[in-house]
Amino acid sequence: MDIQKTAREIGLFETAVNLANVSKSADVIQKVGASMPLPDEDIWARVEKIAEWLLSFGKSKYMFLTPEIALIEEMGKHTNSKIEVIIAAPCDLEQEAKERLNNNLPHGVEVTVLEEPYFPQSFFPGNGMVVISGYLGGDRAMVLSDTYRMVEHYNGFLGKKVFVPYKELDAAMRYKGWMEISQQRLSAKWRSEP
Repeated sequence: MDIQKTAREIGLFETAVNLANVSKSADVIQKVGASMPLPDEDIWARVEKIAEWLLSFGKSKYMFLTPEIALIEEMGKHTNSKIEVIIAAPCDLEQEAKERLNNNLPHGVEVTVLEEPYFPQSFFPGNGMVVISGYLGGDRAMVLSDTYRMVEHYNGFLGKKVFVPYKELDAAMRYKGWMEISQQRLSAKWRSEP
């Protein structure tokens, strides 16, 4: 089971929600715990709070650099406003994975998939923001290598770029395949405790 590949296809939050149900299993702890931090049992509460936080910015367009299915669905439940979500798919994502992503887009929200390196139309600092997902290791924002590349690629966007962690660790821990993004690339980070 390649958990990082799964996270690339369905997002870190959806992966975390699925893992929370089996995270007490010794097999899961051994296999997954070496690739990424295991989620907290209250991951659904985190998803809900982050969705509300993202909506509090009052934007009409949100571009996710990972396909955060669970988070996007939750955003749809918490808004009466029309929002558009753009999922930026890595250019090297397998065709079969792209088809699965397109077949499993959340309902209740307008969602489009945009293949990197293209830039969304009518996406400006006044109406849009970039959402970056990963985990916090101490105060370090850690992302998968695909996400790191896309953060650099979409760096020219002058609007808000926010970081939403599915997990917050006290220590500055780094897992294989994860990279730290510069704090200067971020406008804001969600924290469970302000």
